[in-house]
Amino acid sequence: FPGADHPLSIVQIDHTPVDLILVDEINRIPIGRPWITVAIDLYSRMIVGYYLSFDSPNFLSVGLCISHSILPKEKWLLNLGVDGEWPCWGKMKTIHTDNAKEFRSKAMERSCMDYGINIEWRPCGKPYWGGHIERLLGTFAKEIHDLPGTTFSNTKERKEYKSEKKAALTLREFEKWLATFIVNVYHKRLHSSLEMSPLEKFEQGVMGTNGQNGVGLQPRITDESRIKLDFMPYVERTVQEYGVMIENIHYYSDVIKKWVHKTDLTSGKAKLKKKFIFKYDPRDLSCVYFFDPELK
Repeated sequence: FPGADHPLSIVQIDHTPVDLILVDEINRIPIGRPWITVAIDLYSRMIVGYYLSFDSPNFLSVGLCISHSILPKEKWLLNLGVDGEWPCWGKMKTIHTDNAKEFRSKAMERSCMDYGINIEWRPCGKPYWGGHIERLLGTFAKEIHDLPGTTFSNTKERKEYKSEKKAALTLREFEKWLATFIVNVYHKRLHSSLEMSPLEKFEQGVMGTNGQNGVGLQPRITDESRIKLDFMPYVERTVQEYGVMIENIHYYSDVIKKWVHKTDLTSGKAKLKKKFIFKYDPRDLSCVYFFDPELK
């Protein structure tokens, strides 16, 4: 792929519904198929991050996939109970996607710009530009078709198999299986295009070989909450006496008191009210996050 000449030079992201019906954690009743958003390093074919959810693809799933890709994963693997190594972290140079609206959102463009990440969209009419991520998702599908509750890829493959009746895994149980497959199977298995494993290729790109210098490891990012927050959705609002209204909910804190009815000095003679950035997690609207333009 043009420009994919070292680890994290180009990362491709895409989504797919998983061919598997999952059950709830309390009554083990079938509740549906999850979606997965995956990021793959085109140089090494290493999976650098993903996000799994029952929600349809949106900027939140893209943002959480990107933040998962950037962050170290030891703590995350430990919380899942997965024994393995996933030595991928750091900021990618370019993100390559298709033209879906969640990849062209204002929030994604702003978040990537803040981190100096370039976004490239797949040229229309050239689906083969997404061949690497499509092949990876196909590999996932083949492995998932051996799990209880699989829907297979189509009715012809499924035949008389009762997917809902056979469903047995919760979202967390499936995620543990998926993470184990990624770090202990996919990353270590021979890749026919590379003639080595993705992990070997990634390590060569980082550490170098006899004939080529490596790019080295990127600094580890320790502020996990800041990275996740930076890739959350945001809105711009003026600050009123009551605070701000987001998703029909009022929010107030003393930290925004000084910005009530603040005038935008760049608006000219019109003297419009200044708008501020508020970030939020759509899964938890109990609070929102105010970006202070002075404190940054």
